[in-house]
Amino acid sequence: MNTPILIKGATIYDGSGTPPFIADVLIAGGIISRIGRTVHQAGCEVVEAAGKILSPGFINTHSHSELEIFRDPRLLQVIGQGITTEVLGQDGSSVTPIDDAHVQELAENMAPLCGKTDRPYWWRTYADYMHEIETVNPAVRFVGLVGHGTVRMSVMGSENRVPTPGELNQICDIIEDSMAEGARGVSFGMIYPPSSYAFTEELIAICRVVARHDGIVMVHTRNEMGRLIESFEEMVHVMKVSGVRLLISHLKSLGFLNWGKVLKILDRMEQLQAEGYDITFDQYPWTAGSTGMKVIAPGWAYAGGEDEFHKRLHDPTLYKKILTDTREELYARGSGKSVQIATVPPGEFEWMVGLHLDAIAKRLDMDEAVAVLHILEKTRSAVICVYHAICEADVQKVMQSPYHCVCTDGIVGAVPHPRAYSTFPRFLGRYVRELGVIPLQTAIRNITFEPARRLRLWDRGLVRQGLSADLVLFDYERVMDTNSYAEPKKLPAGICKVWVKGVLRYQEGMSL
Repeated sequence: MNTPILIKGATIYDGSGTPPFIADVLIAGGIISRIGRTVHQAGCEVVEAAGKILSPGFINTHSHSELEIFRDPRLLQVIGQGITTEVLGQDGSSVTPIDDAHVQELAENMAPLCGKTDRPYWWRTYADYMHEIETVNPAVRFVGLVGHGTVRMSVMGSENRVPTPGELNQICDIIEDSMAEGARGVSFGMIYPPSSYAFTEELIAICRVVARHDGIVMVHTRNEMGRLIESFEEMVHVMKVSGVRLLISHLKSLGFLNWGKVLKILDRMEQLQAEGYDITFDQYPWTAGSTGMKVIAPGWAYAGGEDEFHKRLHDPTLYKKILTDTREELYARGSGKSVQIATVPPGEFEWMVGLHLDAIAKRLDMDEAVAVLHILEKTRSAVICVYHAICEADVQKVMQSPYHCVCTDGIVGAVPHPRAYSTFPRFLGRYVRELGVIPLQTAIRNITFEPARRLRLWDRGLVRQGLSADLVLFDYERVMDTNSYAEPKKLPAGICKVWVKGVLRYQEGMSL
C-alpha cells in the first residue's frame, strides 16, 4: 500500500474557476482524502508546496497517443506537461474497433497520425483495446472516442459512396456496442478519408446513437479555410437534428486568406449556447497546425484506399485534375514556404525532415504541387507536416471564449510539432502569465473541470475530497515551453510534480 502524501501550504486553484486559497491536501488510497488549512497526519510523505500552485491534473481533449502508450508507457512528453488524462480516437481515426479483413488497411491509414506497431494490431473491439492499455500501466489515464472513419472502414472499406441501409445499421450497431463498452463518444474527421466520404444524413444517424448515451461528438470539420463557416454550420445542423453534444476540434481559421473568419463562429456559438445547445471547442496555442501531407491532395483521389490513389496518379487525365486541386489547396495553406516536413518513413526521404516544402521542391527540381504528389506516392502518404498558417490575433481571441479548452493534438515523430511536448505549459506561461489573455483561475478551469464535464468524468477535474488524486504542482513564475519548431523534443519548465490516482508519475528533472 502506498504511503499517504501530505502536500503542505499549496496555493490551490481547485478547477471551479473561483479564486485560489492556501491549504494542505492529504492523498491516501489514490484519492484526495482531506483538504484543510492545516492538516496533521502521522506517517506521511510530506511535500512542501509553499509558493507553488496545486491544481487538478490537466485533461487533454485531443491526442494521438494510441500507440505511444505501448512504445513507452512513461509518456514523459504527456505527463511532463501536467496532463493526467488524454482523449484518444480523434479525427475520425481510432485504432479500434476493426475487423480482421481491414486491420492492415487501418494500420496504414493510422501510421501518419500515431506511427506503427512492431506487430499487427492485436485488438478488435473498443473494450479489447482499453484492456491492452491497462496491461502496460501507462503514466497517464486514457478515455476514448470511436473514430467514425475506422468503423466505416470496418463495414465498407474506403469506398466513396453512401452506405446502404444495412451498412449504416452495422455502423450504428458497432458504435452502440463501443459506447456500451465505455467509449465517451465519436469523432468525425471530415477531411480524412474514409470519414470525409460521409454525407450529412449519415452523420445524423450516428450522432443519434451517441446522444442516447449522453456521449459527445468531436469533429474536425470539412474545411478550416475558405468554407470554414459552411462546414461549421453543417455540424450545427447535425447537432440540432440529433440532439448530440458537440465539440469542434482545434478551432481556427487556416490560411492567410481566411484569418478572422473564426471570430464569426465565436459569435455563433454564443447564440447557440443561449438557445440551450451544448456546443464547445478546443484549441492548441500555436500559429501552426500539423497533420499528414495527404490533406494537400484532394480527398476524392483516395477513394478505395492508398492503392487506388496510386492508380489515379498514373492516369494522365486524373493526374492533371489531382494536380490542379493539390495546387489550389497548397496555395490556400500558404504555399511551400508555410509547409514544414516533420516526419517521413525511414529511407530515401529522411533528408527532408525539418525542411520547408519550397526548399525541398527546389532540390527535387519540381514544381511545389508536383513535389507533393511525388512524395505522397513514394512514401504511401506516410508524411507528417507542420503548417505555419494561423493568425496570432485569432489564437488569442479564440482563447478568450468561455467555451474554450486546450488540446495538444500531439503527433510524435522525428521532428514533431512542439505542441506534442509543451502545449499546456505554453498556454499557462505565455498566454496566461505573460500576455494576460485570460485570468489564471479561468485558465485552470478550462483545462481541468470543463473538459471533465464534457467527457462526463465525474471522478476528476476538481480538487475535492473524495475525488481521484490526479494533481499537478507547478511553479507559476517559471512554467513555460522550452522547445521550438527546430528542437521540439524538450520537456517544459515549471511542472514540479504530477500525481495520477495518488501515484507520483513525474517530477521536474526527469529526462526523455
